[in-house]
This record gives sequence, C-alpha cells and structure tokens, in this order.
Amino acid sequence: MAIDCPSSDALSSSSIKSPEYVTVTVSQLDANDSLFVEWERLAGSRLFLAPGWLMTWWKHYREPGDQLHLITVRDTDGWLIGLAPWFKRQTWWGGNEIRFLGTGEVCSDYLSILAKPGEDETVVNAVSHLLVQGVSHIDRIFLEGIESTDQVMQQFATTMSYLRYDVRHQFAMEGYRLPLPGDWDDWLAQLSKSRRHRVRQLWRNQFDTGRAVLHMADGSTLPQAFQTLVDLHQQRRNQMGQPGCFASQRFHDFLLEAAHIHLKSGQLRLQWVEMDGEPIAAEFDLEAGTDLLHYCSGISVTTSFNRPGWLGITAAIRHAIESGKTNFDFLRGDEEYKSHWRGQPVSMFDLELIPPRFTAQARNHFRSVVKLAKRQAKRFLVGPEKPAQPATDSSDDA
Repeated sequence: MAIDCPSSDALSSSSIKSPEYVTVTVSQLDANDSLFVEWERLAGSRLFLAPGWLMTWWKHYREPGDQLHLITVRDTDGWLIGLAPWFKRQTWWGGNEIRFLGTGEVCSDYLSILAKPGEDETVVNAVSHLLVQGVSHIDRIFLEGIESTDQVMQQFATTMSYLRYDVRHQFAMEGYRLPLPGDWDDWLAQLSKSRRHRVRQLWRNQFDTGRAVLHMADGSTLPQAFQTLVDLHQQRRNQMGQPGCFASQRFHDFLLEAAHIHLKSGQLRLQWVEMDGEPIAAEFDLEAGTDLLHYCSGISVTTSFNRPGWLGITAAIRHAIESGKTNFDFLRGDEEYKSHWRGQPVSMFDLELIPPRFTAQARNHFRSVVKLAKRQAKRFLVGPEKPAQPATDSSDDA
C-alpha cells in the first residue's frame, strides 16, 4: 500500500501539486519515520545516496543554522519516485545555498538526485519547478561529487538552464574504478609481468605461510579494527606531512557511527592485516551492490616489511572478485597506485547554479571576486597547492 503524501511523520515545509506528481520539501527526519524506509528502498545499492550514510553525515556535520532540505517527489498514488538529498546553509558572503548532504571532507562520491527507473524526467521537472516556484530565497545551488555520466544530473542542469539559471559545470578530481573479471588469476594476468610476479610471491610467502593473517571486523572486534585503521592511517599521513582524516574529530565520529550502521546492514568490510602479530595494513571498504567501494585505508610506517599496502589492497580486491563483485571502486583521488592496479579514470564534476535574481547574481559576483583575491594571495605567499586527497592510501605502491 502506498504511503500517503506527504509522509505524516516527517516535517514538511513547502509543496507543489500537479496532475502527475506531488513535490514536498522535508525539513525534519529521523530513522523511525516512514520516509526513511522509503528513501532506503529508492536508493537501493547506491550507498552514498542512502539515508544510513547521508543522515549520519547530517548528524555530525550540521552547522548552527543549517536546515535539512529533502525534496521528495511522489506519484498520484503516493509512492515515492524521487528524492533530492539536500540541505540549506546560510553564508555571510554567498547568501542561502543548497548543497548535497555528504559533502566536504567526507568526500561522498556519485551524489545525485534519486529517481525511480523510468521516472527521471518527471522527477527532474518536479524538483526544478519546486526550486523555481517555492524556494525563491535561494541564492546558490552547489552540488559536488557528480559522475559525468549521470543522466539525471545532466538533465537537471539542462532543465535549470531553460529556467534561466546560470549553470556551470566545474571540473572535479577524477575517481578510479577497476572492472573485475570473474577470476583472481584473470585479474593478475592484467598486471604487468613484474607486478604479477611480486603479487604471487607476496601471497605465497606471506598469506600462504601464515606469516600474514587477514582479519575481518565483526560486532565484537569492530572497536579494535576501527582503532587500528585510525592509527595506521594517521601514521602514514603524518609521515607524509599531512594531518590525516582522523585529525578531524567530526570525521572520526561520523565514520565510527557509519561503521556500526553498515556492519549491521552487512555493507561494511573492515579488514586489517597482521604480519607476525603486528597490524601493518587496514582497509575500510563498503559493499554497494555489485561494487566494493574502497573508502579509507592505512599502512604501518614502522614495519620492516616494505610493501604492507600491497597485502591490504590485493586482499580487498581478491575478496571483491571471489564474492562476485563487478567493480572495485577506488573512488576520488589521483594517487598513482590506482592506475597501477588497473583502475580506470572516472570523470567527475561539480555543478553550480545561480538563480536569475539580481541579489543572487550580485552575491555570486562578490563571491567570485573574493575567491579570486584569496587564490592570488595564496599563490603569492605559499605557491600553488595540490588538491586535498580522499582518505585512501596505499602509497608504498611504487
């Protein structure tokens, strides 16, 4: 039975009805709301678009004054057919902005507007017209982490352009995705001869002899596994002169809670490798349907073994192959090891939309001037800076 529109337990703030759909903006939601379950169902295997990930982000990253801004689209029978997972933030220089949940240092990839298959056009039209008719106080929409092949987001950008918004596609750091064959040996055959030989030798001399032991987190070992990940990640990043992701208490607390949630749902694969009883590599991966998402990792900087990252990453890839995954997704970041393991580039972009109102255009001009001045001052004082990298790290992969 379809749920009445709007959902009675989620707080809504604005809505638009048409003969084809009903669009509602939801400003409050918790895990007990019926919309939470509907959202999970609509997201399916798209983990970074599911409420378990995004509402956990909202819990930890919400700033004072931020407002949840979920736009739901239902058909005339009340079924949820679309959802834009957004929030609204007010900045002193940019005015009111709409952004994706899950952005910033958490670096969620493949963010999008969710649409039931076959309902893309209806959902895009519904969301677009609500923005134009019902949210006149928005000065900027900035949406990060979009895959270039995302047809829903491309259609959304085109529709907003027709509605006289200034639409700008901005280059974003590429991701890397490894298409997986059905067999471990078939994947090894794709590697260079020297790399293939070294991987086989590593497995023969370390895992097969029992010197290296692979552990998998469960309900009882998750605290130990997570702390191992934190320690190894921070060691390596600090050695590289970087603060490391877990220097942010928000990130630490977010990922720990996300780990518990996704362990319970069967989507967490948190592994660590011990060599002679010493943890030397840890991998935080997420099961997303036929993909394994390689989200965060760490390696020991004190071990005498010179390739700890190789053991961790190849164990994760082998698991993905043997569990029937079709892709091992390295996610965003241009680290060289991703292409060495035969990852293929995935183009990403950010989308900026400015309404055709004078105040929004003026704020955008002011923002552009300030950003340009900051960029020029930074170049003058410290020189060019390389973009920040996501949390994965297997840089012993020379």
